[in-house]
Amino acid sequence: EPWSQGRNRFLDRCIYSFLDRMKVGFLGLGVMGKQMASTLLSKGVQVTVWNRTASRCDELVKAGATALGTPAEVVDSCDVTHGMLADPAASEAVVFGDDGVLSAARAGRSYIDHSTIDEEAGQRIFDAVRGRGARFLSA
Repeated sequence: EPWSQGRNRFLDRCIYSFLDRMKVGFLGLGVMGKQMASTLLSKGVQVTVWNRTASRCDELVKAGATALGTPAEVVDSCDVTHGMLADPAASEAVVFGDDGVLSAARAGRSYIDHSTIDEEAGQRIFDAVRGRGARFLSA
């Protein structure tokens, strides 16, 4: 087998052996969020999901994910939470709204925002999440 294929399998084992000890959350289950959550589930990672339209969680729940009722519940129960939302308004609503990300953000938690947002929205979210002691990454 080519060296790179063996190397990739080794890296996969390293990465997924680390992830199997983590709880990973997803807020927003569009094309990207659903695919990323599904991939982690297939590798045995504990995945928790939330979506504004709750029925979008059903397929992932059948595959082993846990669905919760609010973004705050997901952040509270996960080491790392990925936000994959449609636009800046949706992203800020999930972060700043009632039972949003900020309700549960604290030291030891990470929030990664994959949403397509402008620099100003990203800075507001960064400041707020970091202000609660959690880690933030705009991906």
